[in-house]
Amino acid sequence: MKSTDKTSTPEIRELRSNESDEFVALMELAFKNSIEEDRLNSDEIRKLLKKIRTPVYKIITRSLGMRMEFYVADVEDNIASGIFLNIEKDEVYVGDLMTHPKYRRQGLARELLQLSFRRARELGVKKVSLGARADNVNAVSLYTSEGFETTYHSGSFVSDSVIEGTTGTSSDLTIQEVSKISFQDIDSMLDDCFPASHLEVEGREKVVKDLFPSRAMRFFAGRLGGQSINTYAFYVNGEVKPRGIIQASQSRIENRIRLSSPILLEKDNDLLFEFIPKVLEVEYGYRGLTAASVNSSMHRTDAISKIESLGFRKLRESVSMTKRL
Repeated sequence: MKSTDKTSTPEIRELRSNESDEFVALMELAFKNSIEEDRLNSDEIRKLLKKIRTPVYKIITRSLGMRMEFYVADVEDNIASGIFLNIEKDEVYVGDLMTHPKYRRQGLARELLQLSFRRARELGVKKVSLGARADNVNAVSLYTSEGFETTYHSGSFVSDSVIEGTTGTSSDLTIQEVSKISFQDIDSMLDDCFPASHLEVEGREKVVKDLFPSRAMRFFAGRLGGQSINTYAFYVNGEVKPRGIIQASQSRIENRIRLSSPILLEKDNDLLFEFIPKVLEVEYGYRGLTAASVNSSMHRTDAISKIESLGFRKLRESVSMTKRL
């Protein structure tokens, strides 16, 4: 970043094709702790960003109903602040809203955030969403002042040696990779797993649908970032109806197996002792990773207790926030 003696009026503009490295450098500075905690590979992030912004991948993302846009606040030829927008039919998701320490508390993040509202209105989208660390008081305060409401409070739990440290407890539980499951088979579990505010904002069917990305989306994720996405159902005593669902993903960007929040009835939480290790054992075979993370709504105290008993520790708490336009 070039040195400046004073701050000029910022220019809000799209990220230029030759500025990907600068954008990632700002990410590394703004999110240093999170990048290290999440075991992210900055070189792979840099490659991903450059690939996303090529004409071919822009066409592919549009065909999948997505738009990925990057904007910056330029101050005297310095990228002082940046934002990433993932735009879908019904939602604009704000990611990587960041400001260089030298330019903080000058309203740049607010300007970029308000840009996301304008883009949403231009495209006829009625909802803008984002996530933040629950302990990032300044960020949460900014989002609240701009009309965002917290709809989901979750925790990320991690372990560096899950496979070696856990064993199963029941020979009657089996897991199966699935590409779809009847909504009715899962719907009754959602209320035990997510707060009503989250289900209302996201929609119950969308929460389930997101667990089963289309073949085209899986192919795109694989080509773009080397990401594998697998969804597993587990069954007990040969039952036809699943007792629960979880999604597992791996990519070149993150040196950790990532598990979604497990969906199951609260009365079945003891099955997590067997379910999670079995899924991780399968996933281990793909890249040899033993480090893993799993998410959970913070209201699920019993499930969290089971997850921690498996050897996971809480890494952080996060909030999902939404603004309706």
